Amino acid sequence: MSTPLNLFVKAVIKGRGLAKRPGTTRDGRLVLSLLVSIDGVDYELNLVTKPHEDPQRLAEYLVKNGIVAKDGNEFTILVPTWSLAKARNNVIWVHIEDYERLKGTST
Repeated sequence: MSTPLNLFVKAVIKGRGLAKRPGTTRDGRLVLSLLVSIDGVDYELNLVTKPHEDPQRLAEYLVKNGIVAKDGNEFTILVPTWSLAKARNNVIWVHIEDYERLKGTST
């Protein structure tokens, strides 16, 4: 009997979502920080765009590809399992390229 491999973990976006103001990396990538909960544990999820990418385009990509969805009264976001495994101090980093590789899509 085989065990299914899950590439994503579903996280619930808490409250208004943003943990803090959007920031940027040294190479011009936008960082959106979301407050999320996974199995009752709270995390700060940092989503990193491609260099100089528009945040509106990121949001559209996440919704269009089912990464962010409305589930009843809550919004959820899929988090790559390896990103959760690398979390430190309840902070998770995910680059948009991670989603592109897993979903076979591009922004």
